[in-house]
Amino acid sequence: MLKYYTLLSFAIILEVIGAAYMKVANGFANLEGTLVVAFCYIVALSCYIILTKNYELGIVNALWAGGGTVLVVLIGSVFLGESMSIIKAAGVVCVVAGMVGLNIPERQHDNKGAW
Repeated sequence: MLKYYTLLSFAIILEVIGAAYMKVANGFANLEGTLVVAFCYIVALSCYIILTKNYELGIVNALWAGGGTVLVVLIGSVFLGESMSIIKAAGVVCVVAGMVGLNIPERQHDNKGAW
């Protein structure tokens, strides 16, 4: 399971770096920024494909999308001067709560319906 979270974290970090460099790429005007974006997304998607081979697609996708969203919003707010309102902060909290909820193992029950 540690390999799963390590690879997932690596994919999320690369996706976030790629997203941040989209500002640097300036709509393909900056070749270096564009190449960083392309590299990050190619490697991140490769990790994503590997992850979906052995784990539930819905959970992998939700964790990747949620983790990336939270980090991009925070980086945008802290480093890129983007706005952060109470509503946005509440949205980020909801995303994190959803990610935690997806990682809580389900309890198994027997045929009698007892936990």
